[in-house]
Amino acid sequence: MVSEPFITMASSSSVQTMFPASSLEITLPKSHLPNISIKLASNNYLLWKAQVIPVLRGYRVLGYVKDEVPCPESTIIGENGELQTNPTAAMWLRTDQLILGWINSSLSDGPLSQVINSESSHDAWQVLETLYQRQFIVSDKRYHFTGRLFTQSKSFGSISLWCR
Repeated sequence: MVSEPFITMASSSSVQTMFPASSLEITLPKSHLPNISIKLASNNYLLWKAQVIPVLRGYRVLGYVKDEVPCPESTIIGENGELQTNPTAAMWLRTDQLILGWINSSLSDGPLSQVINSESSHDAWQVLETLYQRQFIVSDKRYHFTGRLFTQSKSFGSISLWCR
């Protein structure tokens, strides 16, 4: 059985990692992903997301949070026919946990309390999108409704005349 070739990646500011040639190639910094200047709070989801997405995309790990890079099986059958730990799964878990930690460090106390039980970066991402994307949509609809009322009140003179 021919083993799959590995890709080795390293630089002066990154951890050397080896991946099977067919897997996702990534390089993570030694300590952490870059700091985010605006932590997520209840009123700034779009600003926060505008900072986070390019970093995740730039480090080629957006697929982890979007659930496009699934965790490989934790065990594989080795060359000797016995079950063994899958090193690719271990690297996937390490990467995912680093992303989760980075996302958590970019949250203020309120949002952090919402994702505290998330076990993966995708779980945390889903919680945040569910909470804050919906809030943005409701806020956006409110804004458009208010704008329409203002437009109507200008054309009818006042809202009380319009309601008659």
